[in-house]
Amino acid sequence: MGESPQARETFFALREAIARIEGKPDHAARLTAGMCLKTAQAAPDERIERQGLFDGMMGEILAPGTLVELRGLRLQQAGSVTGFGLALALMAAEKNGKARQRLLLVADPHVVREAGLAYAPGLLDFGLSTAGLVHALPRRIEDALWLAEAALNSRAFSTVLLEVHGNPKKFGLTESRRLSLKARATGGRLLILRQAGEEEASSALLRLSVEPAPAAARHLADGSLLGGSIGSPVFRITPEKSRIPGSPELILEWNSDDRRLHLFEQLQPSGLGSPHSVPLFPKAADRPHRQAALGSVLAFARLDRAS
Repeated sequence: MGESPQARETFFALREAIARIEGKPDHAARLTAGMCLKTAQAAPDERIERQGLFDGMMGEILAPGTLVELRGLRLQQAGSVTGFGLALALMAAEKNGKARQRLLLVADPHVVREAGLAYAPGLLDFGLSTAGLVHALPRRIEDALWLAEAALNSRAFSTVLLEVHGNPKKFGLTESRRLSLKARATGGRLLILRQAGEEEASSALLRLSVEPAPAAARHLADGSLLGGSIGSPVFRITPEKSRIPGSPELILEWNSDDRRLHLFEQLQPSGLGSPHSVPLFPKAADRPHRQAALGSVLAFARLDRAS
C-alpha cells in the first residue's frame, strides 16, 4: 500500500531538517532530501529489473570478440559518445586484468574539427592515463577501417574505438560485418562511435543511443553535497538494437575512482541550470518514441561581390 501525500511530505521535511542539523547548506539539504525521497518512492521490483537489464547489457558489451555501436544524434553530443566509449573500454580493461594495456582511438577528421581533440587533463580526471591512449587521425574512411582491422589483428589494444561521422557510403553493412568477424576471430573489442549518424543496418551485437544527462552535485569528503557544483558524468542510454527484449532507457553515472558505470538514481540537476541551451517544452503524451528527422540539409553557394 502506497504512502499518502501527507506522509511523503512529512518524510521530506524531516530529511531536510536532519540535513540542516548536520550543517549542510540549504541547497545541499534539499538535494539530500530529494534523493532520499526518490529512493524511498522507487519500487523495489523496478530497481531490480533495471539492475538486471544493466548487468545483462554490460555482460554483452564487455565480452571479448564483440562489435558494439554507440550513436549520437547530434555532433554537439560527440563528447558524451566518446566519453561513454572510453568508460566502457576502461571497464573492459579492468575486468580482463589489463588495466595497463592501451586503447586505440581512431578519430574522424570532421568530428575533430568541430568538437576538438581528446583533452589530456580531462582524460586524467576521467580515470585514463594519457600514456594509455593511442590517438590516430586518418584522413579517409578507408584508412580508418584498415587501421581498425590491423589493430584488432595485432591484439596490442584491449579496445579499439573507431569514430565515424554520419553515415558514409564506404562504411556500410559489408564493412561492418568484416570488422565484426575480425573482432570475433581475434577476441578483440571494437566500439563504433557514430557521431551525428542515423540508424542503419549493422553487424554490431548491440547499438546504443547515447545522450548527456544532468549530473548531481559533487559529494564532499564528509558525504554532503556541494551546492552548485557538477558531479560525475551522467549518460542517458537507449538500446536501439539488443538481444534483450523490452530494453528501456537507462541513466548511468561514471565513477572515475572505481572505473565503473552504475545506475544513476538521483535525477535532479546540480543547480547550475538546464543542461540544454534553450527551454524545453513538456513531452507530449502521444508521439513517436524516437525523434523525427529534421529534414534535408541544403548547401548555399557563396556569392562574392565583384570588385
